[in-house]
Amino acid sequence: MARALLMVALALHVAGVALAAVGELRHRTLVSRSGAAVLVAAWVGELVTLIVLGGTAAAFPLRTGPEYLLVLGWFVLTLHLALWFRLHVRAASLVLPPVAGLLVLSAFLFSAGKSQDNTLRTQGWFVFHTSIATAGVAALAVAFAMSVLFLVKERALKSKRSLRVLEMLPALEALDRLGFQALLYGFPLLTLGIATGMVYSAAVHNRLWIWGLKEIFPVIAWAVFAVILWARFARGVRGRRSAILAIAGFAFALLTFVGMVR
Repeated sequence: MARALLMVALALHVAGVALAAVGELRHRTLVSRSGAAVLVAAWVGELVTLIVLGGTAAAFPLRTGPEYLLVLGWFVLTLHLALWFRLHVRAASLVLPPVAGLLVLSAFLFSAGKSQDNTLRTQGWFVFHTSIATAGVAALAVAFAMSVLFLVKERALKSKRSLRVLEMLPALEALDRLGFQALLYGFPLLTLGIATGMVYSAAVHNRLWIWGLKEIFPVIAWAVFAVILWARFARGVRGRRSAILAIAGFAFALLTFVGMVR
């Protein structure tokens, strides 16, 4: 049942991404709003899928790598809808829903919803660790999206050709500010996720650190985002360099899931 629900949610997600992109790129308000409505339906479908997964296994739906991807995709879509409805950052429709959709698609392709033999323990401290870490990566996805839009807008300003892009995207200062605010939320959550993961590892494996991909990549991502914060607060660095680093940091954060689904 969960597999069928996920397929429906994924189809809605793809339709919502297409409508939202067309609405923003062609400045069609009605199409854009229709895309947002379909994405809300996809959000509900993904949430119901997670509830069914948890109810079927009588466990929090973070037992496997594919479930991590599904939860992260749902988190990212949640933050996008918050940006769209509360802050009216409509341009985020070009980045965040596609990122969330790729995560949900990956969950589907890696068999989320099927019975798994190599499931992970999902009790107490582990649930707290994984939930905090996943929420942190989702917040950093917003920083990634704002960084991508920042670089696109900056390039359009320099070329002075893409007038439609200039009209569609918020000001560079607004994009930089939103990305930095997302980083201020995501970085502490990622830090707490890494710390609680080490505590969990010590309790289960009797050592704080295991040299696996899902341990190495989060620390690399953490280091990149730490450099961004240091550069901004200590050196006043912002704009293009900060955006490029944020994109790199999010890429490393996503590579964490390679170690969970391989």
